[in-house]
Amino acid sequence: MGELYGLSVRINDVFIPGKLVEDHLAQYCTSLGIWTGIEEFPIYVPGSATLLSYRGRYYMICTKHQLAQTETWDAVCLLLSGGPGQTRCITSGGARWFDRSGDGDHQEIVAFDYTEPCEEIPELRPMFFDFRGQHSDMPAEQIAAFITYGYPTCQADFNFDERAVKQTRGRVLSRFAAPSSDDALHVIEPITPLGFDPDGMSGGPTFCITMDSPLEFSAHFSGVTVRGGRTRLMLIKAGAVQAMLDSLLYTKR
Repeated sequence: MGELYGLSVRINDVFIPGKLVEDHLAQYCTSLGIWTGIEEFPIYVPGSATLLSYRGRYYMICTKHQLAQTETWDAVCLLLSGGPGQTRCITSGGARWFDRSGDGDHQEIVAFDYTEPCEEIPELRPMFFDFRGQHSDMPAEQIAAFITYGYPTCQADFNFDERAVKQTRGRVLSRFAAPSSDDALHVIEPITPLGFDPDGMSGGPTFCITMDSPLEFSAHFSGVTVRGGRTRLMLIKAGAVQAMLDSLLYTKR
């Protein structure tokens, strides 16, 4: 990513200095919080989540397997720091997911609707990436890098005495790997094999930086991590996420 220093990267209609783009995109990755109701340890964190705004609505995206141990999805919440030693837990307006036959990885997408909380608390809105649709296909050589964000479980510090968990948000630079047999998936490989177990990064976002011309770059949402290892990461494509969100505009649970 050093080639971006001194240049700008377009994100929708805004230009961000190249040296700041990785930190800028990181803000759209959050911890996935579960309110346990247990006084000794009230919040459980089963990985990462992606914050997207789409067609006037606000969503927190994660994957179903992250919620396998959760008795009720009503307890899922967006975690906000309320100051030293304090965390706010904001619940959503309900969960949505694909309800179709088949077992493709796109079935893993879960979207929690945060439109009402964002209307009530306007300062939440900048946390959500303005997703306008999957970017068009392009040759691999036009992609400068993929940047994946998430909170690896192995890097979390659980303090049971203070009933707190301190997490470290990781970022991984990757490139295209072999094509996937599942049309809903991207397969990418870290430029350097990971030195940590990526467990916990499921649900986090990946963005790609594309070279539109020799001196022009842009950033696009590419997908959500669904599984992977130290040498490969699997992403549910942005197009599958978009299809799922589009379905929410016409159907209700």
